[in-house]
Amino acid sequence: MHRGDCWARGRSLVPVSAERARAELADGAQPCVVCRPDRVLTRPWPARVR
Repeated sequence: MHRGDCWARGRSLVPVSAERARAELADGAQPCVVCRPDRVLTRPWPARVR
């Protein structure tokens, strides 16, 4: 699994939602060791200010 801006990704990149990516990682999908999407997806997000 790669982030969209990863330079090491292959030709067949299929975009998915952040929720699906989190679920795939929880189910054992292997994150790319270059772009580390798991670090971005598991970081706590600040609450939005309205």
